[in-house]
Amino acid sequence: MKPVVVFSALLVLATLLPGSLQRNVENPDFKPNCLVGGPDIYDPTQAEKVMWFDVNLDLPPRQRFQQIAKAYKNEIRAVFDVLNYFLTIIPGVNAWELIGNVTASALDKGMIMNPYKDEVLGIAEVLEVPIGNLVFLNIFYEMSRFCTSIVAQTEDNKDLYHARNLDFGQLFVWDIAAQSWGLTDALKKVSVNINFFKNGQLLFKGSTLAGHVGVLTAMKPHKFSLSMNAKVQPDLINVAKWYMGAYENTDLQFVMYFERWLFENCDTFQCAREKIAGVKLLTGAYFILGGVNPGEGSVLVRNTTSVQFERKLFDGDNDWFVLQTNYDPDKNPLFIDNRRDPGNACMNKLGRSQVSMKGIYTVLSSKPTLNKTTVHTVIMSVTKGYFETFIQKCPNPCWAF
Repeated sequence: MKPVVVFSALLVLATLLPGSLQRNVENPDFKPNCLVGGPDIYDPTQAEKVMWFDVNLDLPPRQRFQQIAKAYKNEIRAVFDVLNYFLTIIPGVNAWELIGNVTASALDKGMIMNPYKDEVLGIAEVLEVPIGNLVFLNIFYEMSRFCTSIVAQTEDNKDLYHARNLDFGQLFVWDIAAQSWGLTDALKKVSVNINFFKNGQLLFKGSTLAGHVGVLTAMKPHKFSLSMNAKVQPDLINVAKWYMGAYENTDLQFVMYFERWLFENCDTFQCAREKIAGVKLLTGAYFILGGVNPGEGSVLVRNTTSVQFERKLFDGDNDWFVLQTNYDPDKNPLFIDNRRDPGNACMNKLGRSQVSMKGIYTVLSSKPTLNKTTVHTVIMSVTKGYFETFIQKCPNPCWAF
């Protein structure tokens, strides 16, 4: 019965994420506010506040992420505390402990592949937390990334910029005094950048959350870049089946681990695109991919087995940029979560001639693309090798999510 209870907990989480009321109308309480054309808000020195770490992939897996866990031990445990407190909404059940126990059992059965299993075990040793809860946290990140990603080509076709807002924490304990979500604030404090090394050479750069062994946003300099946005309605049935052991001895992959595998095994935009199209996934997702050559920008809409749709740069109406939130291209966003239309309008106001680190940062700092759940903004220049992460804050009046 325990997996069933865990699935019930997941359903509670899912129902608190937007999943209905799809209407293409403007939120009457908060008007979009595109900052393009206003004061300069881009300050690259602010990106220095997000720490960089080196992860040596030649080390034994248990050792690879331990330095990050040591540096952020208290902050990661604070994320645990928020989730534990939130899950008390299920009466009569210690849901956080139960989820940890069931997930630990799945780990013992080999349902998390190596080297990721051993990497998480190494982090748990440092944090002194239940391994099952740490694994669940990694899985939860896979299901619940509410984000905005952009790939844009400059007017001279020499540069391509890829950026994303990581939105996470909606409806997880509202702090009345701070006017913010407790989980979002906790995740801001564990945002980190990582240089991944192999054979003494820089393999790729990534942004993630301390305690997580996947990557949320990443770039192989002068090769390709990738961000992944979750779907508004995650494949919870598949996750429940995974908990019940239905996918043992299959080649289904977690998106969070596949993303990292991609950067360890591909050197080109085309290789990444082919692997994304062919992999079998536990949950569907939006893969936003950028390259170094003119026109190398795509959004691949994936279900668990195949590509449902692909949007490309310079393909019909998409023109010089593509912007993806958490909705299929043929579906209207929630009327309380319409980041897509204001984001597209702000990009068009920016114009192709102003595509740059500064320009894209300004768009992603405009409401409602910026909202109360925005943890951080990552901006990458694949062609120049730039990678910057900014902790965000949305001043009132601001969308709650």
